[in-house]
Amino acid sequence: MKKLLIVLIPLVFCYLAIVAGFYLDQQNLVFVPMPNNGTTPQKYGLTEYEDVKFKNPEGQTLDGWWVHHSDGQPHPVLLYCHGNAANLSLLSQVSKLFYDFGFDALLFDYRSYGDSEGSKTGLSEKAVDEDALSAFQWLKDKGIDEHGIIIWGHSLGSSVAAQLATQTHPAGLILEGAFPSIYAVSRARFPWLWIFPFMIHDKFETVRYVAERTCPLLEIHGESDTIIPFALGERVYQAAAEPKQWLASPGMNHLDFPSVATQYQQPIMDWVAKCEETAKPN
Repeated sequence: MKKLLIVLIPLVFCYLAIVAGFYLDQQNLVFVPMPNNGTTPQKYGLTEYEDVKFKNPEGQTLDGWWVHHSDGQPHPVLLYCHGNAANLSLLSQVSKLFYDFGFDALLFDYRSYGDSEGSKTGLSEKAVDEDALSAFQWLKDKGIDEHGIIIWGHSLGSSVAAQLATQTHPAGLILEGAFPSIYAVSRARFPWLWIFPFMIHDKFETVRYVAERTCPLLEIHGESDTIIPFALGERVYQAAAEPKQWLASPGMNHLDFPSVATQYQQPIMDWVAKCEETAKPN
């Protein structure tokens, strides 16, 4: 028995140290801000964009790209909320993709990401939600009716986008690679780790936001997603209120959408057209 305790006690302490490390370092697991690498949409042949700046409630200057058509024709307006390890320079190809779809799109970096200013209070769910709301307000300040804005969120940005849709009145909400909550992702990724909901600082409860929102929802998820398992995306969809539509992508992994986007352009833009029609005042 004594020999067994000699082995077990260090193992228990080691395990508890891992749990404590997760609890103390979870912010760095959730948020991975990186500076831009200098890549712009011009690399992909897109010249119709502007580098824009706007303030968040805390006073930081946030950086964004306003991708727009100059043909004088009306285009659906998109606000894009990126994932936890992305930034504008990594979204250069995505910017061109949205332009080719026919969107006028605002892509932006949260505080501390890319060329956006850092925050004294650090990153949190509240912080990135405030930044997304500031980006939405920038579009409204340009004279764009909020009922005509489509919000698109990817990965962590899907929860940010869903939360934003509960605070505003967009034409529609697109979620790509969505997850129910940070707790659900933690349990799926670390099933052996002793984690409880109260231990999660930034909860990102997407399942609650999609149940509260009133605009149409389109959810896209790759069947081969190794970062956010397909089953987690299904849980978000099941929790969502109507109206909603599910679009599964066979063989698509978490970051693969740009490579398969043309396959889904028509169904996505058909859905967007329906949202715009529904959002028109009677």
